[in-house]
Amino acid sequence: MPPQEDAVEELAPPALYLPWPEEELAEGGGEGDADDPDAAPDATPDGASGEDRTFDPELTALLPVLRVGLVLEPSAGEFSVAEPFRAALEAGLRIPVMLIAYRDLPHLQRAIIRGAVDYAPLSASAYADAWRRCACLEPLVAPRGEDGATGWQAVALVAADARYRALSDLAGKRLATSGPGSTAGYRVPLAALREQGHDPETYFAKATAHDGPVAAALAVLAGKADVAFGWRPLGGGDPPTRGTLQDVAKERGGASGLRVVWSSAPIGNAPHTIRLGVPAAVRERIVEVLLAPPTPGEAAPLAISPQGFVPVAQADYAPVLATYPQGGDGTGRLRPLRPISP
Repeated sequence: MPPQEDAVEELAPPALYLPWPEEELAEGGGEGDADDPDAAPDATPDGASGEDRTFDPELTALLPVLRVGLVLEPSAGEFSVAEPFRAALEAGLRIPVMLIAYRDLPHLQRAIIRGAVDYAPLSASAYADAWRRCACLEPLVAPRGEDGATGWQAVALVAADARYRALSDLAGKRLATSGPGSTAGYRVPLAALREQGHDPETYFAKATAHDGPVAAALAVLAGKADVAFGWRPLGGGDPPTRGTLQDVAKERGGASGLRVVWSSAPIGNAPHTIRLGVPAAVRERIVEVLLAPPTPGEAAPLAISPQGFVPVAQADYAPVLATYPQGGDGTGRLRPLRPISP
């Protein structure tokens, strides 16, 4: 579909929506214009006192406007998808809510670190990286998966007829991984090995990288590796309809031929995060709004998460946080574990 240049103007007053603030997101840019990145704007958005919006004076005194960052393409009219979410937050919080679009996840991650937005949905890895760099945000809720899953686990997979029963049986064997940027297929399992006192670079006799968990699992079935890393959903359908085992089964047109010999601690789905500088009363109220069932006739936040949300906390991302060094280097780049030598 060709871009609709006037889509944003047709949806709502410009004060409620801001396109990509590219000049503030250039690589190597400053920390923002405000001396205090948690400081709220000087005024509420234009039109915030309209007849359809009645705000709570006590909450607006604490936070005049909640700035929500999302990865959106404004020219394609994607604000219309996010508008029910914005409207539900505004109606539930009774403070003005502004949407700010970012072109991709790295830009959005940098924005919440710098304080250009107050609230942002991130991936588990982007949240973990941001926390290690600034310790300035927390996860509030996470969307349920399409199958109702509330989270996931990294898993180690072996051939169904292999003699291996635990990860400890695989010392000195051949490992198939995804690339170093893969959370489930590389980072989380290898970090778990390190926490158990094993050096991944010497624990396995050989390690080869593949193009994703499915390719790594297929290498096990082809006899080229003894173990591969993948993932499985938690809290969804039984049996699961997603995950590496299901993807391999679809690829083969039958049973996966694999089984799980190790799984990580549970990990939450991609979290909706908020800066700690946002008053606690507002943060708590956001959780209440997003967890409440939608009221008939009112805007629902389910346009962002059709299956609803579940509450999450930092502990739900401990396996991913463990893959990042303490403290940050300020670059905003994800730092993988050291590669394993083949």
